[in-house]
Amino acid sequence: MENDYKLLFIKNKLEQIKSAVMYSTNSNIAHLPNDLIEFESADDDGLLWFSAHVPRQWMKAYELHFPVKLIFYRKGVDFFVEITGTAVVVNKQDAIYATNNSYNGKLLLKMVPYYIEYTETGKKDIGFKKFKGQVYDIFMNTLGLNARTNQPRLAE
Repeated sequence: MENDYKLLFIKNKLEQIKSAVMYSTNSNIAHLPNDLIEFESADDDGLLWFSAHVPRQWMKAYELHFPVKLIFYRKGVDFFVEITGTAVVVNKQDAIYATNNSYNGKLLLKMVPYYIEYTETGKKDIGFKKFKGQVYDIFMNTLGLNARTNQPRLAE
């Protein structure tokens, strides 16, 4: 049951951001280029489904099963998610023959995640720390203990 809560948490966060940068970490010469992907869904087995653009010149040498890193980030959102795993091209026949498919000419990929890192950026804490510093300064000034006046001068 604990894994279900974790899966729901990550799925919720990925649906908030909805897009990511895909880096193919394959060392082959003919690998899919870096791309901006769209998150589709996460199933009950933990597989992530997303769509990517078909490269301009599709090469049959492209691997259909490759290691990948996804970085989900959006400006104004106070977290980001990095996922490392193995991606598989699901609609390979449509991509190879460049036929119109149900994904409007995009590659449909599924990913088995090996490592998921969720990081909060802490932008909300900055405002609180600033407020706390201002309250501290006001309190010290009312007591007549200004921190700047109590410091010894170096050049006297």
